[in-house]
Amino acid sequence: MNRDGNNFLSFLIGAATGIAIGMLFAPKTGEETREDLKETIDNLKYKVDDLYHRGIIKSTEIYDKSKVKASEIKEKANEYYEKGKETTVDFINKKNKRSKEVEE
Repeated sequence: MNRDGNNFLSFLIGAATGIAIGMLFAPKTGEETREDLKETIDNLKYKVDDLYHRGIIKSTEIYDKSKVKASEIKEKANEYYEKGKETTVDFINKKNKRSKEVEE
């Protein structure tokens, strides 16, 4: 997890703790406090679930882009390999031709 993710998680934990403590000391009935806590927990569950799904989507996008980029790099490397191979063969053929010319 990157630093932003850790900061966000710390924020969520801090917010949940602060809200829970505030509710426990608020002048409300037990039933109202429990309802508020339940609502807060449900909201946090939703936010965490949303964060998780956005993370899945983002990681899938990064994976797909990386796959395409790797394919492009592989293709370019093959092109350079073939050019190098062709240049080497041409060089050897020219060298052999000159050697024959010198021998004659």
